[in-house]
Amino acid sequence: MDEKNGFRDFFESPFAEDYIAYNEYLVRRSVMGISASCEFLRELAEKHGTKKDGELIEGILTMCCDLMRNAELSKALVSPHDGAEHSGMIRTDAFLAELAEKCVAVTAGRCRVTLKDCAAAFVRADANILRMLLLSFIRRYSLANAADNSGFEAFCEETGENVKIIIRAAGTFVDGENIGLPDVFENYPEETVRGLAARIGAEAQLGSNEIVVEIPLPDGNESAVLEAPSPEIGESFFEPYNLMLRDLL
Repeated sequence: MDEKNGFRDFFESPFAEDYIAYNEYLVRRSVMGISASCEFLRELAEKHGTKKDGELIEGILTMCCDLMRNAELSKALVSPHDGAEHSGMIRTDAFLAELAEKCVAVTAGRCRVTLKDCAAAFVRADANILRMLLLSFIRRYSLANAADNSGFEAFCEETGENVKIIIRAAGTFVDGENIGLPDVFENYPEETVRGLAARIGAEAQLGSNEIVVEIPLPDGNESAVLEAPSPEIGESFFEPYNLMLRDLL
């Protein structure tokens, strides 16, 4: 079986859907229990512990993000491809402005995204999956970048019937295998990107130093401009930015 087609076939198989659903439930339940215990330990450390105790707790929470990242990516890749279950209206310039702000905050400045020309267009998509799609490129570049900091530029424009979102890295990086810890999603970046894009009814392409995502504009029967953007995600610890970028600190 061809490796590249095998990636797609696996995530589209009924066995994978059941296996990943059970695994995601187990990981989520375990991680929630571990993180709750960490919060209790953090309170004790603030009262009676040392700085080292706090660092150990943060390390445990970062490893929880590693577990949740793979579980969330797997779940997204096997979910139905109609994109209707969690889709909402997204205003692209506001969405990318949030992306720029959160990348800096979560990585303590190691990943900086500069917002360039960006149309105030509206698209209908699952916001969390779109975040993971764009962050997967930012994560992979940052892991492969030998420098302490990684710089990116974000663009978006309307192109006929689509909106094109581009995240471009400053400089280039080696497109090799086993970047960082062994991870199937990092070793199969193109398949991961295409799979996530399909989940929101979009198309995505990886270049040497950029990712390009094309999302269809709502059809003429939808009052896209009159509809408010979907609510922003809360400050949950296991939001996409922490899952995808926290271990880069």
